[in-house]
Amino acid sequence: MSEKDIMRIGKITQTAWCRSVRKHLHIGDGDMLFALSPWETCSGFQTETGDGYVWADAHVSGDDAGTGYYAVYHAAGELAARNVRARGAAGYVMLAQGSREEQLAGIAAGVDRACRELEIPVTDFQGEVSGAVVHTVVSVSAAGVRQDQKAANGVKTFRREAAAQREIIMCGYAGLEGTLRILDEAQTELETRFVSAFLEQTKGLTVELARPGQILKVFECDRNASVRQIGSGGILAALWELSETAGIGFEIDMPQIALKQETVEICEFYRLNPYLMTSAGSYLILTDAGEAVIRALEETGAHAVRLGAARDQNARVIQNGEEIRYLDRPAPDELEIWRSKR
Repeated sequence: MSEKDIMRIGKITQTAWCRSVRKHLHIGDGDMLFALSPWETCSGFQTETGDGYVWADAHVSGDDAGTGYYAVYHAAGELAARNVRARGAAGYVMLAQGSREEQLAGIAAGVDRACRELEIPVTDFQGEVSGAVVHTVVSVSAAGVRQDQKAANGVKTFRREAAAQREIIMCGYAGLEGTLRILDEAQTELETRFVSAFLEQTKGLTVELARPGQILKVFECDRNASVRQIGSGGILAALWELSETAGIGFEIDMPQIALKQETVEICEFYRLNPYLMTSAGSYLILTDAGEAVIRALEETGAHAVRLGAARDQNARVIQNGEEIRYLDRPAPDELEIWRSKR
């Protein structure tokens, strides 16, 4: 096996997915609500009554009790980005050999805490200890019903021509989820650099994660909005994926990307790029009702800003003052790189 055949750490690349996954998969029948793609994280089909049954799977790895908490946010957030309210969530955990039962209890408590915050029931929770894993892996499946028949039909092909000048809105903060997970796993290490008051303040930033119920407000303002949760690879990967799925180019203003100072300082400590770090609970929104969307989100307590606008072009332009650069293909997630080196 040559070096070039070894896949990089993190999410499977668009190229690898198209070359080695897509051609082996059956397309499915006309009842499917979502087209297979490297970026589609939801599955669903239309029922005989016309409703759309939709589910999303999320897989989060780590060695702290918060792993299950963020897995729920990932899964429920993916549904919200498709205008679906989660009605239940099921968890499955794979623990490394030597794990203690108290670790299992902490993960289950994290799943329950997230579900209570999001007001959805835990429908199942199972697990196993496996010699095949090094770090704990928590999988959560969230499911719901999409009752908007017109919208459900429209989501079968998520790619559509976007009108020029549609605005790109960001809800939440870049790299915040990754920051919180680093703190959960490495608090003792961080205490050598930061005072306890700072770390406690950082822990409290979970309240800044946008809730799925807040994101659903977007569709009350614009039924045709395109929403993408900022997952693996961070906001720059999410911008690439949004551009690919919507078939647009864009121009955004880099300084407008919202960052918490706590994220900046912890990333500087570990020399991480927060723009390349997972951030469940943060979203990108493509809409022609930008002002109304921002107002609706802010009324729920969520933080929202304009990043820029879509363009009827191929170029994906990022401006930083007088400097202009073009968006590269998604890079590996910084949190996964950080964990792999520990």
